[in-house]
Amino acid sequence: MTRKIPKYDDYPQIGRLRLDPSLALANSDPLLIARGLVTGISQVNKFGANPDSAVNATEDVWDGGGTYVFPTTADMTHLRQAVDQAAMRGATIEVQGLDTNWALVVQNVLLDATNTTTPVELGTALKRAFRMKVLANVVATQNIELRNVGGGTTYALIRAGFNQTLMAIYTIPAGKTAYMTQYYADNTPTTTRHPDAVKINLWMADRAAGYEFQIKHQRGIPLQGVGFNHPFLPPIKITEKTDIKITASIVGAVGEDGNPHAGFDLILVDN
Repeated sequence: MTRKIPKYDDYPQIGRLRLDPSLALANSDPLLIARGLVTGISQVNKFGANPDSAVNATEDVWDGGGTYVFPTTADMTHLRQAVDQAAMRGATIEVQGLDTNWALVVQNVLLDATNTTTPVELGTALKRAFRMKVLANVVATQNIELRNVGGGTTYALIRAGFNQTLMAIYTIPAGKTAYMTQYYADNTPTTTRHPDAVKINLWMADRAAGYEFQIKHQRGIPLQGVGFNHPFLPPIKITEKTDIKITASIVGAVGEDGNPHAGFDLILVDN
């Protein structure tokens, strides 16, 4: 029988703060978290890409491109394919996000059974969305979009061929505290698209306090340079209802657009 390690609150002992034993164990062996053996602690691995990031501009690293829109209400309501794909009719799409109360919601949505371009309504409208997956034995050959009622804004996008979103974007659910252990980024040049530099910025916005995005870290990738992996020791503490994103600024001549990839790893702890 598998036994879970209970989580205890920190408390003062002989004038010093005692380390939460579950956090100590998780820090020494992260596999315990991945196996679900530490009560009240889980992990999030976020990764994203922007396949056509414009030169001499700053864009968020997600597969929709441009600047990502963070709504103030539960505006994410409908799901559809951009072009009808017969093999995807009635297929299940898992949507992960936060509801109007910032609570974590994982829901399965069935695409329309007769025409996948017909929008289908989510069971729970979302204020945030940070991952979608195809739960079917078929490859989506057309984009799958999570949109608002009128269809004017796309909040999450599964690009053709990937069967999952690519979003270096996440929001800490209500009742959770996150600890960022690392973030990373690179850029894939081609013979015609080789920018002079790529500036990578890590941003966080504490929505519970009513703040906008604040810069938390910066790195750069030189011409034809390799990517980086930046660990945080100790990890960065991030409170509930905080938006996280990574941006890439491409510097170069006309036509030297970028293809940045980026992501980050979090440990989530129940408050």
